Parts: sequence; C-alpha cells; structure tokens
Amino acid sequence: MREARSAWVAASLAQHGAAAPRSGRPYGCWVGTTIGAEWRGRAPGLPLARRAAAAASLPALERLERRVLAGAAALYATSPASRAQVAAAAGRDAREVGLLPLPVDCERFSPAPEAEWLDALEAPALVFVGRAGDPRKNLPLLLEAFALLRRSRPAATLRLVGDPPAGPVPPGVELAGAVADVAAELRRAALFVLPSRQEGFGLAAAEALAAGLPVVTTPCGGPEELVRGSGGGRVLAGFGAAELAAALEELAGAPEQAAAMRAGGRAHVAAVHDPARFRALVAAALEELDGG
Repeated sequence: MREARSAWVAASLAQHGAAAPRSGRPYGCWVGTTIGAEWRGRAPGLPLARRAAAAASLPALERLERRVLAGAAALYATSPASRAQVAAAAGRDAREVGLLPLPVDCERFSPAPEAEWLDALEAPALVFVGRAGDPRKNLPLLLEAFALLRRSRPAATLRLVGDPPAGPVPPGVELAGAVADVAAELRRAALFVLPSRQEGFGLAAAEALAAGLPVVTTPCGGPEELVRGSGGGRVLAGFGAAELAAALEELAGAPEQAAAMRAGGRAHVAAVHDPARFRALVAAALEELDGG
C-alpha cells in the first residue's frame, strides 16, 4: 500500500482493509455494508450455537471496521441505505460519505420480448437469484409465500438460481443451481422476488430490473431505494409470507401495471447504473483522493 499510486479499500465489509490504517498514507474506502447491518440480517437465520460463536467476535470486528472507516480520507458507499450505516459506523455525518452505485450491463441484462414476458406473467413465473444457504437471503419466507400463491395460481412456478437449499422444496419450485448465464434465467421469468432480511445494495435486484422484471422486495435496505426510485416494483411493509404472496398475486393479475414497472425499472438502471457513468464517478473519486 505504501508504494501504490492510489490506495483504496474496496470490499463488502471495511474490516477486510485492516492494512490500510497501518500503511501511514491517505486511502479511500468503498464498502457495501457494515458488519452490524450484516449481522442483524444474518443472525436470525443462524443456529443458536453458530449465532453465539459469531456474536463473540462481533465487538472486535466492529472496532476494526471503525478504525478502517474513521481513517479513510475519502469514504464511499453503494446505496443511500448503506451510506447511512457506513456514516454511523465511522462516526461521520452522512454528507461526508459519497455514493459509487454499482454498474449494471444493460446490454447483457436485456429484457425478453414483450409477448414472452406476458406469457410468463400469466402463470406467473417467478425467479430468485442468490445463495439459498445464506440466512440474510431469507429463502424460507419466499418458499412459504410461494406455497400460498399456488393455492390461487396452481400454474405458478418459482426458479431458484444459485446454490440450492439443503432440504425439500414445495411443488412448482425448480432448482437451477449455479448457472453460466444469469441474464438468460431472468429472461425466462416474469417477476423477480427478493425476500432478504438485509442488503447493502442488492445487485441481483438491479440486474433483474435491467432485464425487464418487476421486483417484489422486503424492506431490506438498498433494494428499497432502488425499487422506489425506479418505480420498478413493490416494496413490502414487512416480512410476512401472506403479504408477499398477495403482492405477487396482485401483480400477476395486473399486466398493465406490471408492464409500467418493467419499463420504469429498466430505464432507471440504464441511467443511474450505467457502466460509463460508474467509470466517470470512480475517476473523479481517484482524482479527489490523489489531490487532483
């Protein structure tokens, strides 16, 4: 770090940059979330023994995180939600924390033809992308809600993309596993569901919006602002299976409303998360840290 032209901590969590404060030089810090926010999202889904073991290390990790964040000459987050959390952890005003929104390739994540999407909505065909075993992703909530949805929509399907769950799944659930092309999986679906307990940004949701899928999400942080700001879906009031099933049922029965969300979500991601815009923001951040 002492020999680098520009020194940065770019990580999901700040404690991964523990070497930065010891380098004795100015550095920038761009992080996805805080250890406290991640813990609050992960802890409820952990077995009691694992929760206790992880909780024992939390104070030390928070001290390390605080040291890295407080020592940064320039501090950035990935979403307004993560900016507020990062600022609090660093002991700074949120206005001192900039935003570097993650880029999304809208050419790669392109929508399916309208007619195909409408056919998928009629069923409806749902998709989830994420690690099923990660407690923050809260997959059990989605599986419970999907079972409720199937009572009124017996043709509904749910495709799980990513590491599959360890146990059995309800009828209508398809396990795609790890795939080479997430964009192709998104184009097969009509709605994207994000049941997470906590997300710093929610890249999977942004990619789904780019692919023309309305997103139904829990109030989990970054995706809330993404969905509300774009008009590209629905943010639930809480984490109830009945509410989630009802929101999916409503959108499946409102193709005009869902189509407006489909267009608005993609337009928002194309403008705000454009890779060229991201490169310009990073260049400005580098220039500011290096003194112009």
